[in-house]
Amino acid sequence: MHRLFQFFCLIVSAIIVAPALADDKNKPLEIGVVPYVSARALVASYEPMRNYLEQTLGRPVKIYTAPGFQAFYQNAEKGDYDLVIIPSHFARLLQKEQKFTPLLRYSAGGRGLIMTALNSSIKTAQDLRGKAIALPDRLSLASIVCMTNLREQGLQPGTDFQLLDVPSFASAILAVQKGEAQAAVSAPGALAQMSKELRESVRPVVDTGDYINLIFLTHPRLEKESAMQISKALLKFGNGTSEGKQFFSSTGFGHFVSATNRDMNSLDRYVAETKRLLGEKP
Repeated sequence: MHRLFQFFCLIVSAIIVAPALADDKNKPLEIGVVPYVSARALVASYEPMRNYLEQTLGRPVKIYTAPGFQAFYQNAEKGDYDLVIIPSHFARLLQKEQKFTPLLRYSAGGRGLIMTALNSSIKTAQDLRGKAIALPDRLSLASIVCMTNLREQGLQPGTDFQLLDVPSFASAILAVQKGEAQAAVSAPGALAQMSKELRESVRPVVDTGDYINLIFLTHPRLEKESAMQISKALLKFGNGTSEGKQFFSSTGFGHFVSATNRDMNSLDRYVAETKRLLGEKP
């Protein structure tokens, strides 16, 4: 299965799986993007950013992903990427345990959403009792936040409702369409990149409120000067180019802001659960 995924990534030509490791101007800058949508959707979404960075930095830029959140995190932890675009709970772990440097984040916060079909009788979280909820990836922050929200409302997975594991956010919504589940965990950024038909087939039942979404971090092997050049180039892409404005318009990520110490410290609340799901000791 993993080899098939690698082959697919090569075919779409922008996501590859064999990165170089040195901070060398003659070597590609290896960017890892967490697979919050399909590989094909990531290619379409991040190609303008990749192209702009390549032109601005004067070096090749390659984009990578992995077949799942855990595989992606493990690749990042091993040092497979120079720059990672990763959910905030993973970002905090990489900063604390691997000495990655946070650069920027998207201004639009993520929100955990539990969606149901437009014509569903489900109106509140309590109506989810006895139902099946499609879960795209237990390690996604949207999933962690949504499950925490339901537990706080007295609903326990496996007892009050069942979980249906699916490979992606789009697959979760499709499971609702097909009647395989009565609800699905999602997030605004993922919904924004789905087809209009899919996105408009569901409505929210639970909205957890905002949390910090994706964060850009550099591997500690990159020199400070290189990290600053990347940060400046990304800010210029987002604020000063038509391609950047279109990127933010289509993704719903808002714009770039600095990832502050306060931002990063606020993520400590998710560290223990994230490590548990990764199979590590908190």
